[in-house]
Formats: sequence, C-alpha cells, structure tokens
Amino acid sequence: MKIIGTGLTGLIGSRLTELLTNYQFQNLSKSTGVDITKKEQVLSALSDSDSNIVIHLAAFTDVDQAEKDKELSLQSMAWKVNVEGTKNVVEACEKNNKKIVYFSTDMVFPGRKELPEKYSEDDETNAVGFYAKTKEQAEKIVEKATCPWIILRLAYPFRANFGKKDYARSFKELLEKGVQIKAVSDHYFTPTFVDDIAKALDLVIKENLTGKLHVTGGETVSPFEVAIKIADLFNLNKDLIGKTTREEFFKNRAPRAYNLSLNNDKMGKLGVRMLPFSEGLLEVKRQLEI
Repeated sequence: MKIIGTGLTGLIGSRLTELLTNYQFQNLSKSTGVDITKKEQVLSALSDSDSNIVIHLAAFTDVDQAEKDKELSLQSMAWKVNVEGTKNVVEACEKNNKKIVYFSTDMVFPGRKELPEKYSEDDETNAVGFYAKTKEQAEKIVEKATCPWIILRLAYPFRANFGKKDYARSFKELLEKGVQIKAVSDHYFTPTFVDDIAKALDLVIKENLTGKLHVTGGETVSPFEVAIKIADLFNLNKDLIGKTTREEFFKNRAPRAYNLSLNNDKMGKLGVRMLPFSEGLLEVKRQLEI
C-alpha cells in the first residue's frame, strides 16, 4: 500500500519508514518539491498520487522559538507551518478523498490536572504557549474536515538512533561527558517510544480507525526522573543531576504546563501495548548495544 507523508525525514517519520516496510512511502517536503505552506503545491502532489492515506508529521517544533515569534502571529513560521500547512493538507485531502492521519502533541492540554490524573482523548484542550496553541488550532481544522481523519497525540518522543538528539539522548550524552545538569522536577508527561508509534500507525491503517488516540507510554515522569532513570540504566553519575523548577528553568522561554500525562487505555483496548518509559529506555539500550 502507498502512503503519502509529510515530515518523513524527521525523528519520527524516518523511523516509521524504517519499520513499516510493508508500505511504500511518498515523502512530501521541500526536497521533493512540496512546501506544505504553499497550497497549490500540496494540492498538486495529492492530486497526482493514487494513495488514499496522508500521514501529516511535518511541523515547526521549536517551542521556545515559536514563543519568541508569537508577536508575528499569523506571519510566524510556527503558524504558517503548523496551522496554514495543516489547513492546506486537509483541504487537499478533502478534494481528493484521502484520509488524513494528523500527529499532534500532549501540549494541547492545559496541564492543570493533579497527579496521578491523566488526560483522556475526550478532555477539552486549552493550550499553554504559542507553539501549543498552533497545534491546538491545527487539531480543530482536522476535526472539521469532510474527509476521514484521525488525530494521534504523542508526548516527548524518544528513540535509540537519530542525527538530532531527543531529550533522553541529550541527558545521556551530557552525563557521559561529566556535565552537571539541572532537570525540572515539577513538569510531568508520558513519553512515547518512537518504535511504538509504528505499531499504532499500522493498526490505524489496517483497521481504518478514526477519531483521536493517545499514542504514549503509560508511565508519568518528570525530566528529573528521566535523567535519574538514564543514569541508573547506563551506570552514569547521578550526583551530576540537580533539581530545578519550571519557573526557574523556563524563565524567559515558552511556558510549560504542570501535568500533561495522557491516558492511553484506548490504545491498550485496541491491542497495542505502548511501552512505559522505563521499558522503552531498556529497548533503547538494547538497540544501542547491537
């Protein structure tokens, strides 16, 4: 089966194409002549393809830069890519009767729930920060689409190998170098092991699922806890890890919510077990040792 995709060379997309070898992926990117912020380019690419599924991963993901640019509003790169780009993909899907699989984020939620509560797929969104608001707005565009759609929400994705480091590998590298680090202890989330996204996407395609799904692990952690778990597993010096708060660490940067934990029961009921962070980290270690 052929699948059209945006963002297929990124942290997540590149791994999906590695693991899902039973599909033929067609990448839409500037390198293949398609800028998703250009409506006609997107429409032309989808009109020329006989694939009936579009997975939309491409996004402006620099949270702090998006916050700096928020005064530019509709002219900011975050808005152009995340909102206008998504609108262009949705409209092209509608005109060509294709299904859109939109990848979103836990950051669309306000994060005010007390631990150990988690957000379900049906909880109301109310994003904090400009980047998060662009993703929330994009979700609303997808929800109003007249073509089939599904929204897959991810959280802090991590994997074993990729050129650009994710937060987990960044912690690991700093600790290996003996660098003293400060990690936030009052910001909570449920990280997604990237390999599990492939399992979820495969199910979404085969079962023709629609609606919203939380594609995250079930284990709630803070960045401080992530750093400690990495130090323990890789036998690194925990004394290098200090605690800090959201208020201190993110001062003059994009705000981060308190508790963005997502409930993934729906995925479990569909037969896909999403690895908790601790187990995902073990798999990362195993892959790094191969």
